[in-house]
Amino acid sequence: MTPRINVTVLISIITPTFNAEGTILETIQSALDQFSNDIEHLLIDAASSDQTLQIAKRYPHLRIISEKDRGIYDGMNKGAGLSKGEWLLFLQGDDWLPPGALDVYREAIASNPGAQMICGGSEAVKKSLGGWNMVWEVSDSEAKKLSIENIALGEPMINARLIRRDVFHQLGGFSLDYSLASDRDFLLRAVESGVIQEQVNETTYRYRWHAGSSTMTEGNKLTKKLSEENLTIARNHLNQVNGVERDTLVKWHDRLTVQAAMNFLENFQWRDLMETVASGLSLNGLWVFLFSGELLRALPGFLARGFKSRSRVIAERNSV
Repeated sequence: MTPRINVTVLISIITPTFNAEGTILETIQSALDQFSNDIEHLLIDAASSDQTLQIAKRYPHLRIISEKDRGIYDGMNKGAGLSKGEWLLFLQGDDWLPPGALDVYREAIASNPGAQMICGGSEAVKKSLGGWNMVWEVSDSEAKKLSIENIALGEPMINARLIRRDVFHQLGGFSLDYSLASDRDFLLRAVESGVIQEQVNETTYRYRWHAGSSTMTEGNKLTKKLSEENLTIARNHLNQVNGVERDTLVKWHDRLTVQAAMNFLENFQWRDLMETVASGLSLNGLWVFLFSGELLRALPGFLARGFKSRSRVIAERNSV
C-alpha cells in the first residue's frame, strides 16, 4: 500500500453561498483553474433551495457544508473554523478570482514572511449588452494599505485581502452584530490591533455588480440597513482611536449622516431626517453646513431626475 502523504495546505478559499445557482459555476471555475495541492476550497452553503448544491457537487475537490446559518458572515466564520490552510481567502459565490491571483499570493507569502495580511487590487464589473464594464477599481498601493482612512473612507476590499488564519481567529472573526458591514468592523479592529499588511501590485479579486448583491447595495433594499450598520460601527470605533484617526472616523460619520439625511429628505421621511440631523450634530457642530452644501450640490440633479433620489433611479433601472 502506498503511504498517504500529508500535504500542507497553504491557502484555504472559503465561499459562502445561498441560492447562487446563476453565478456559482463561474466562481468555482475561476479558482479551480489556478488550483494545486497546496490549496483547498470550502463551500459553506446556507441550505440553498435552488441548484447551487447540485452544481457544486460536480466538483469533487470542494469541501461542501450545507446547513442553515445566521448570514454570510456566519458562513465565513464557519469556513475559517473548518479550514486547514495557513492563510484564508474569502471568495463570494457571485465573484471571481482573476487568472494568476493565487500565484501572486504564493509569491507574496514567500517574499514577506512577517506579513499577517496581504492585499491585492480589486475591481467591480457590471454586465451590459457590450460585455463587462468597470464600475470601480482599486489599484493604487496607497489605497490598499490597512489604515483607518482607507477602511472608513475607501473600499474595505475584504475579499482582496489574504489573511493569516491565526490572526483571523485572534481578532475574533466577523461580528454577527452586522449582517452587511462586518468586514469593515473586522478590518478596523485589525488596524487597531497593529496587524502587519503587505500590498501587491496585481489585481487579485473581481466583484460582480448586480441588483441582488449584498456588497453593492446602492439603490436596492439593503441601502438603508448598510448605512445604519456603518453608522453604528463608526460610533463604536471612535472610542478606540485618538488624534488623526479619530478625526477620520468623525469625517466618515459626517459623510454617512449627510447621505442618510439626503435620502430621508428625498423620500419625505421627516422623523428619520430629524434623528439623523441630531446624530450628525452630536459629533460635529458644523455638520449643518456640510448638509447644506450637499443640498446645494445635489439640487440640480434632483430636479433633472424629476424629483427622484439617485438611489431611487438606480433601483428603477435595476428592476428593468
